[in-house]
Amino acid sequence: MIDPVQAVVGIIVLLLAVGGLLYLFYARTNAVQKTGFGAIITLLIIAIIIPVLWITESNAQAMAKIQQYTTSVQSGAALYAQYCFQCHGINGQGLVGPKLNGNPAVNNLTDDDILRIISGGIANTADPSKLLMPAWSDQFGGPLTQTDIQYLFALIRSADPAYLSKNGYPTGPGSNGFSQVPGLLQGTNPTAYQTAVAQATAGTSVQFTAVDLSSQKSITIDIIDSPAGATCQPSCYAVADPKNPSQMIIDPNVKVKVGTTITWVNKSAVPHTVTSMIGEVPTQQSPATVFNSGNMNAGQSFTYTVKTDAYNLNKDHGVLYYCQYHSTMVAQLTIMP
Repeated sequence: MIDPVQAVVGIIVLLLAVGGLLYLFYARTNAVQKTGFGAIITLLIIAIIIPVLWITESNAQAMAKIQQYTTSVQSGAALYAQYCFQCHGINGQGLVGPKLNGNPAVNNLTDDDILRIISGGIANTADPSKLLMPAWSDQFGGPLTQTDIQYLFALIRSADPAYLSKNGYPTGPGSNGFSQVPGLLQGTNPTAYQTAVAQATAGTSVQFTAVDLSSQKSITIDIIDSPAGATCQPSCYAVADPKNPSQMIIDPNVKVKVGTTITWVNKSAVPHTVTSMIGEVPTQQSPATVFNSGNMNAGQSFTYTVKTDAYNLNKDHGVLYYCQYHSTMVAQLTIMP
């Protein structure tokens, strides 16, 4: 990008030098010659004003492009902190979803491929009725607009210095939008922030309010609108308190046995998923999904019978699950043999 100050100063110096020379000729000429030199000076001024205006306009456009990109990355980080960190990690390091921060495989994708994957998800070739990654675009049943998709795209691309340099965007410290996510999440949802930090660094499972239903062969977990003060938004996983069935326990840790049938019922007004994730993170490798409901509209349900792969998923035999559309919705199963 041209430095506008240096360019304008250079043109002014040139103008003064040429103007001074023309003035010397002008002062030593007759009336007819003076008219000719006056016309030349006028044309010279116009000729210099044009590139000055062009340089100023070009730099204004370049600055507007950078500002628009910076705003898009900031908006993408905010959306990521709301929807994506549970799957891809608070730093984009990858959990049950792929690493997005500096992943060469992601960086090598075309712009169209990244936009397509965010919008429409990734199909499960083993079971085409389900998705390995959900569709986020509202055109495919997700919660995000096409503008939101563009914001997430900008965030992902901000982690690729080569892409930034090629397109004239700022590089260096602070250019990677994933660095904004922890602060955004901590400010909007401290509980989820602590969970994400634990997943990224500690390798310990998250603890929720324990509910022992191991004596029951079938149970129901509802997805309800968030009660006042709840951190799970816009809905929560909830189970009836066995000691007081009229009360619901939010974000429970339900203890069940292998063979128990669990039915999740979406009693909220918006779509959700019930998707297992790794509860302990000794590595950044993503395990096979134990269960995934796919999109559940209002009134729909999903049933899963607990299997030994759930029991063996983590050392503590706990399985975290969450909504792929709303990353603050998290609950847990503790599996008994």
